[in-house]
Amino acid sequence: MKKLFNLILAINLIFLGSCTFNGQDGAPVSQGQRPQGPAGQDGQDGQEAFVFEYVDLTFSASNEYSLLLEFPEDFQMLETDKVLVYFLYSDPSTDDPDLWRALPQTEFTEHGTLVYNYDFTMFDVVLFLDSNFDLNKLGATFTDNWIARVVVVPGQFTNGRTADTVDFNDYNAVIEHYNITDQDIISVK
Repeated sequence: MKKLFNLILAINLIFLGSCTFNGQDGAPVSQGQRPQGPAGQDGQDGQEAFVFEYVDLTFSASNEYSLLLEFPEDFQMLETDKVLVYFLYSDPSTDDPDLWRALPQTEFTEHGTLVYNYDFTMFDVVLFLDSNFDLNKLGATFTDNWIARVVVVPGQFTNGRTADTVDFNDYNAVIEHYNITDQDIISVK
């Protein structure tokens, strides 16, 4: 039994000696001596949320009343991030402030109920129309020239705040909470 124990101990020592800890060979780093991450820009917080704007979106039978909105190639979404989509409902030709409505959004038309909705992956967002009637009956008012803002927000705690403190239905509250300015909005073609 003692020989079996010594054999198991020797195998464990060989195994542990070949392992790496915290990206380095040898013993694990003790508390208080953690490896340093890359240095950030002094005095500036990193961006927590991102806004992508897509313009001239048109739903049609040829695209099966759905649209694929890809994130820019240099953007990397985390698995824990959440995606919110807002449509511009106000008339951009007037001086009225922009009215952004969160999806899903339900419209009651003369033909029945229409829902603007979306789903997302880490690489893109798919906008789609759903209804209880034939979508080919829709006019341009419901299908043409939409402007969408896709907001990617962190799904975990951010700077000691939780995502629960924001009304995600209110676009202005979201961008204010995450300190997003008009200069931070990324236009995607």
